[in-house]
Amino acid sequence: RLVPMAPLSVAPAGPLLRPLSAPLASLRLSPGPAPGLAAPSPSPSFASARASTVFATAAAAAAGLRVGRLGRRSSAKAKATHRGRVSLLPRRAAAQAETKPKELSERQRQFWEMLEEDLEDEVVPEFGRENLGRVFEFIKYCKGEVPIPQLPEGQEVDPEYFPGLRAKPWWEPEECGDWIEFIREGLPYVQGELADLVEEDEQSLISDSVQNNVMGDGWSGFRLQRLGSWLQKNSSRFPQTVQLLKESGAPLAMRGVIVARQAPNTGVAPHSDGRNIFLTAHFGLSIPEECDMTVGGETRPWVEDGARVIDTSFVHSTRNESDEDRFVLIVDFWHPDLTRPEWEALEYIYDFRTRFEQGKVKYVPKVPKDFWETLQLYSAWGGAYSEETIKDNNSSF
Repeated sequence: RLVPMAPLSVAPAGPLLRPLSAPLASLRLSPGPAPGLAAPSPSPSFASARASTVFATAAAAAAGLRVGRLGRRSSAKAKATHRGRVSLLPRRAAAQAETKPKELSERQRQFWEMLEEDLEDEVVPEFGRENLGRVFEFIKYCKGEVPIPQLPEGQEVDPEYFPGLRAKPWWEPEECGDWIEFIREGLPYVQGELADLVEEDEQSLISDSVQNNVMGDGWSGFRLQRLGSWLQKNSSRFPQTVQLLKESGAPLAMRGVIVARQAPNTGVAPHSDGRNIFLTAHFGLSIPEECDMTVGGETRPWVEDGARVIDTSFVHSTRNESDEDRFVLIVDFWHPDLTRPEWEALEYIYDFRTRFEQGKVKYVPKVPKDFWETLQLYSAWGGAYSEETIKDNNSSF
């Protein structure tokens, strides 16, 4: 059972790691819970998997040693394969300006009608319309009522464009909040739980991972959280990671949290995620050489035990040309330029969409604005008619 985690702080370095050539099981840190976080009761089979200190990994790196590689190695190098939705660049602002307002399908019309009515009833009273102006502009872009403005080179957003947000492919972690450093200091917990899973039950990591055509065959993600909900089955394999994320105060966006794996000699094709409302932090868990990502035309490597922050509305791609798996913890979070009322409203919108798509929200035609006035006018208690006059006049009302 988890206990409240005290703030992480610098601790004396523990025993150093073994060289890279040692087997996976022996590449783990020595036993003993890290300060500030009570370790669960480990079974003898993986008692040695627990980190001795938060900064033992950093100490090992300083001594010229590497964290043990997690997962598979390929027997031979092969050219990285790239599959997925290829980006359409350059994006021409003129073409956007000429785009006519799109016609909504009947189902889309029903969705927006119900959502906007619910926003007026539930969200506007709580936060005030004066604080939600950009949210209603966002809805107009989503509905295709106004054209998307000219975007920076390499950025592709259509139709989920939120106005007034800074746009750049790479962000410094310090620009995005103290929670990133909090998680970075706790990465040994994540690495330990990942190594346990790979060592003891790698098949579950494979079977429970999501894949899609955009990311290609070499990429898979073990999802821990989505749309504000922690996935119980997967989260139970990463209890300390979940606690770390919760206590970090990270403003998690609707896509949530994934432990992502990139197989050897594969890559993700250039693509945009098409939304500018969130940024994405990549925390390096196990990063071989010859691994990097390109965002907005600029290429940088991942940082093992560190963090990179990117805007995935810019065209981006990845490569892993090593013979080892690459693992990162991916955390999507609301754009720093969004106000609290704005991202609360966006959470409401995307939660509503999920429930609508799952059939949990049924369309009910909107009652006309003058319905109640009309009913009062023609009702018996309104004095317009009586049961007797209806009968006498043979009315069909």
